[in-house]
Amino acid sequence: MDSLDFVSPYLFKHKRRNFLVKDTLRPSDLDALQHIEIRPTDVFLITYPKSGTVWMQQILVQIMDAAHPEQAEDGHNRTRVPWLEERTADNPLRERPDPRIFGTHLPADMLPLGVKAEQSKAVYVWRNPKDILVSLYHFAHTWVLLETPKSFEGFFQQFLDGEVYMGSWFNHVQEYFAAQNQLNIHFVQYENMLKDLRGEVVKLCAFLEKDLTGEAIDHVVKMSSFNSMKTDPKANYKDLIEKGRYLGETMRKGVAGDWKNYLTVAQNERFDQVFRDKMSNSPLTCTWEIDQ
Repeated sequence: MDSLDFVSPYLFKHKRRNFLVKDTLRPSDLDALQHIEIRPTDVFLITYPKSGTVWMQQILVQIMDAAHPEQAEDGHNRTRVPWLEERTADNPLRERPDPRIFGTHLPADMLPLGVKAEQSKAVYVWRNPKDILVSLYHFAHTWVLLETPKSFEGFFQQFLDGEVYMGSWFNHVQEYFAAQNQLNIHFVQYENMLKDLRGEVVKLCAFLEKDLTGEAIDHVVKMSSFNSMKTDPKANYKDLIEKGRYLGETMRKGVAGDWKNYLTVAQNERFDQVFRDKMSNSPLTCTWEIDQ
């Protein structure tokens, strides 16, 4: 068994990122993922945790079901879009029909090499990091694989220092933007989905080369609304709550700007300074709140 570089009893560090101690994959297993067989038809959903992953899972599943009705499965989204670096819920390498969809939080330099070589399609969803901080804080109270934060103040600093699950948000998003000329990648901003979900679905269909009718797109949008997903057991991970893997609902608010209810003035100023320092060479800008 690999000797682990523990960040905490719940996280270990590998290649500057933090992974789950309570999952079965170890550093050698994570490294081996670079050499799995990748097909040109594969689709990768890539996110930093709490960036809209579950939402985009639903959108991709709905698009693929509309485009390939003969392959539509009556399963949970987590089995339709299994996690590449996690084995507690499903095996992503089991036999599945094309196009296969994989979910991953892996950074760009740890992706399977075939994603670049085969130019498989990748969808990267990013979200403003203040809301990610708040969402991840609540998620850590819910997911049994993560340590329950002792305080918001402590978690706030851990997030800025990159000492949380999957490491630094700043590094993750910048590395993917830097790699966009090597990857066949489509960027989707979480806040843009809040503002115009149908418009983002249309752009996503064009990238995926799925020619859906207007009626089919309307159905994707309807099934991918927050209220629809919150009551959809295939999308909301309710069965994992019943199995004790989550201690409460995984879908909380689905808004932009909730950070204003948690960050103090001093914390917000500190966050803004760190953001300016770390993102000074990045063209990326964030939408911090939306009137809803």
